[in-house]
Order: sequence, then structure tokens, then C-alpha cells
Amino acid sequence: MRAGKFYLFVTFVVLLVIAIEGELVVEVLSHTFELLLEALEMLLDTVFEAMLGLTPRGAQVLTAWLAVGVLVWLGTMVAGKIAREWNDRIRQIEDYWHETVDQAKAWYLRHRLKLILIGSVIGLLALLLLF
Repeated sequence: MRAGKFYLFVTFVVLLVIAIEGELVVEVLSHTFELLLEALEMLLDTVFEAMLGLTPRGAQVLTAWLAVGVLVWLGTMVAGKIAREWNDRIRQIEDYWHETVDQAKAWYLRHRLKLILIGSVIGLLALLLLF
């Protein structure tokens, strides 16, 4: 129960900060993310130089290709998730459409005679008014 209250409090604080100065929050988060990526890049460069005995240029190239591989992997994961969500939404829309069509057919079958009668009366009145 305490964790739920904590997450609710954090959500409230984040929404309040966004409502007051949303641009500042985005800038701080963007800058923090950039600094974290730079620190990770420097750490990987150092590890590749020390462990694999690479030159600084070779370590940078290996880090860059590793980043490309991670981005491609993340891209395929995100694309797969988007495709699954898209297919689920399409399936939901199709189910809703079929349900609506079935309801309309059932309504028509229940009221078919009334509709024919009303249409006939309107047609006869139109004929009578024309002559």
C-alpha cells in the first residue's frame, strides 16, 4: 500500500512540475539523458581499450558499431510492439463492426414489417399529392 501511495505522489509531483514549467523539465531530462549516454560511451571506450588492447580510434569505432547494433535491436523490438498493437486494434475494430452489423440486422428483422408499412404509406401519400 505504501508503494502505491509513493508512486501516486511521484506522479502528482511530475504532473505538477510539467504543468508549471514543462519546457524546463524536458530540457533537464534531455540534457541528463545526453550526459548519461556520453558517460556510457566513455566507459565503453575505456573498457575496450583496456580489455581488448584497442587503440582509442578502434575503441570508438567498436563503440559506435555496438550502439548501431543496440539501436537496430531496439528498433525491431519497438516495431514489433507497434505491429502487435496495430493488429490488436484492427481486430477490435473488426469485432466491433461485426457486432454492430449483427445488431443492425437483428433490428431490421424485428422491424421489417413496420418499415415496409411506413414506406408504403409514404409512397402512397407521395402519389396522392402528385395528382
